[in-house]
Amino acid sequence: VILTFGMVPLWARLRHAKWFKSSLNGVNAAAIGFLGAACVILWVGAVVTAADAMVFLIAGTLAGVYDISASFVILAGGIFGAVLHADTLNLGQVEWCTLVKGGDL
Repeated sequence: VILTFGMVPLWARLRHAKWFKSSLNGVNAAAIGFLGAACVILWVGAVVTAADAMVFLIAGTLAGVYDISASFVILAGGIFGAVLHADTLNLGQVEWCTLVKGGDL
């Protein structure tokens, strides 16, 4: 509690400093870069079939382009993942690497 009340006046002063605003812009850019890197790492580790790729891209589009809230994106991803699963409709259950390399469906 003491730390919080001690930081409020300092934060109020820093908010108006031009150098601090500029450094926050740099921190925000770095955070976006880290999020992009995390998406690439998740893609490599989690996307095995074409159905996985479709769910990943649909969820990313809903969140990034249409600005849908995270809870609805997670719900939609779960629904699409359940529908495309091998036990349900068996859609897109071809290995992703096969599609990328130009293999037959």
